[in-house]
Amino acid sequence: MRKAIYTTGRLLLTMAIFASSAIALDQYAGYMAGAANAPLPEGHPNIDMRGGAAPAAPKFDFSKIVKPKDGKTVQEVYQDKAKLNGKRVTVRGKVVKYNEAIMGKNWLHLRDGTGKEPANDLTVTTQTKAKVGDTVLIEGIVSLDKDLGAGYKYDVIIEDAKVKVE
Repeated sequence: MRKAIYTTGRLLLTMAIFASSAIALDQYAGYMAGAANAPLPEGHPNIDMRGGAAPAAPKFDFSKIVKPKDGKTVQEVYQDKAKLNGKRVTVRGKVVKYNEAIMGKNWLHLRDGTGKEPANDLTVTTQTKAKVGDTVLIEGIVSLDKDLGAGYKYDVIIEDAKVKVE
């Protein structure tokens, strides 16, 4: 008799835990459904909740990007990186990716239509804000082989840049 009561008690406890878990999961699913319909911040790419391939990267027109006087192109920075290490450079390009306030800095990916993968995209750190699609004139210090850990390694990076949105 005692064993039957013990077994019944365990069964009831298990059912109560299962029921509360089901309620919590149902509430979470409702929350996520609402979150899925929430508006995205301005400029955020659409999210395909069905899975599959990522949306195509936007196309940028680099035809009006002019090399700055006494400046470099993205390709030239990569070609002359050993000579430019530790030196200040000026580059004009279009912001193709932007991440704000990471490790106390804003991070830009800059392209000007020169160079071939992967030497066609410069990573730039700055305190200045910009938007994807902005044409900017940057002036910063070239650093080589910057390893930030967690898989973030940059062969060439321009740090602490002054950025002028044109």
